[in-house]
Parts: sequence; structure tokens; C-alpha cells
Amino acid sequence: MSRMAVLTAKRREMRRDIASAAVSRILQEATVQSVSITLVGSLARGDFRSHSDVDLLIRGPMSPARRLLVERLVADAMRGSDIPYDVIFEADLTEDRLQDFLNDII
Repeated sequence: MSRMAVLTAKRREMRRDIASAAVSRILQEATVQSVSITLVGSLARGDFRSHSDVDLLIRGPMSPARRLLVERLVADAMRGSDIPYDVIFEADLTEDRLQDFLNDII
């Protein structure tokens, strides 16, 4: 393996570890707040790469105040990671689009 490939793999692994730690904090705090969050996307599938983002599916109906709480919770946990993220509210999705996201975790 070339030196560049080793460095790239190391960076990818470090970035995945940072993302996983942030998601762990998010899920713990979500439990405390009685919010159901499901990790979807590349991190859930196990193919998180150097330029991947974190995708979080927020389950169930949400009032505007709860949405704001969730957005702050996620932003606080992701701050400083330099990893982009998407907060996706289940209530905003069509049934087909929701199934696309849920297929990522199966």
C-alpha cells in the first residue's frame, strides 16, 4: 500500500471515529429528551468516507419547539468536528422517500 493510501485510510478512520462519537452523544441526549433519532446514510451502512456527511432521521411528529430542540442538540454535538450533517424530519418525507432512508439501516 502506498504512503498516500495509508494516509488516506488513516484520515478516513479518524473522521469516522469522530463522527461515530458525535452520533453517540446525539443519541444519548435524544434519549434523555425523548426524541427518536435513527442514523441513516453512509455511516449507518458502514461506508463512511473522507468526504461523507452524517445523516440523522428524526422520527415522529415534531412541534416547531421540538424541531428547534433537536436541531440545537445535533448542532451542539457536531460543533468542532468539521463534519457536515443533515437533520431529516420523518414528518417532512413522502412514504417512498422515508423507505429509501430506512433501507440504509437494514
